[in-house]
Amino acid sequence: MTTTCKLGSLCVGAALALLAGSCGKRSETPVTATSAKPATESVAVEFGKLKGKWVRPDGGYVIDIRALLDGGALEVGYFNPDPIHVGKAKLYKERGFTKLFVELQDVNYPGSTYNLIYDTEHDLLRGVYYQATQQVEYQIVFERLPPGN
Repeated sequence: MTTTCKLGSLCVGAALALLAGSCGKRSETPVTATSAKPATESVAVEFGKLKGKWVRPDGGYVIDIRALLDGGALEVGYFNPDPIHVGKAKLYKERGFTKLFVELQDVNYPGSTYNLIYDTEHDLLRGVYYQATQQVEYQIVFERLPPGN
């Protein structure tokens, strides 16, 4: 039997329980979801690495990652060069990668989004910018600005 699972450790626990049952042994350890606290701590560590200003060298657009809020939400500023309203921003971990989602909600930007992955080796934010009014996606990169800029 082939099963596809996208729930990570939950699937491993369920598979082990199923395997133990199929071998004529009963598992005494209940399968439970892991606590959300380690994930929150992990995001807090990642936030420390990303806090600050990042610039898109292809146009001078700036993301200013300011504060980590509850549930991985972020306080973020976005500039082109004037401020553009950020509707929501979130920092999360997925498949071992640190990811950043930013949704813009302003004139000329309603629903435009950034889906970015932190490239630890090169200290870059890489990903896709979706320009909602044109319905076009662009592969983009943000570079870290030195403190004080």
